[in-house]
Amino acid sequence: MVEKVSPVDEHVGRRIRLLRGLRKYSQEKLAKALGITFQQVQKYERGTNRVGASRLYDLAQILDVPVGFFFDGLEGFTTAHGVGLHEEQAGFQSGSEKEEKDTPSEVKKDCRIELLMQPETLELAQAYYSIKDEKTRQQLLNFIKAIATRP
Repeated sequence: MVEKVSPVDEHVGRRIRLLRGLRKYSQEKLAKALGITFQQVQKYERGTNRVGASRLYDLAQILDVPVGFFFDGLEGFTTAHGVGLHEEQAGFQSGSEKEEKDTPSEVKKDCRIELLMQPETLELAQAYYSIKDEKTRQQLLNFIKAIATRP
């Protein structure tokens, strides 16, 4: 008998994978910090195994985020905007309202998370913020936006 994976467990798993990637933790390194096997981390990330409350707390401590981070963006889950989030994680709260209305919310959220997990996304962000001149950074951002909107 194959059990269906819960959408909540899948969402939490994606958030674990996202943070693990952003923090540059391998599955093995995270597993060691948690005192479990890397296979268990894989199961958490796929949502095939549910993450218990104490394990979720440990993950939040290791990855340096509030526990609520794992539920942000989940349909029906709301928190006070920005409460308890470190400045660098505040951007994970939500996208523009127009964007949310134009497409189904679950699909749009999944796409944003997948984009953040791409290695070149992190590389691009690091390169962008290594530019010291704020005016140059803004010009680069405007240039990228202009290219992205071309037909």
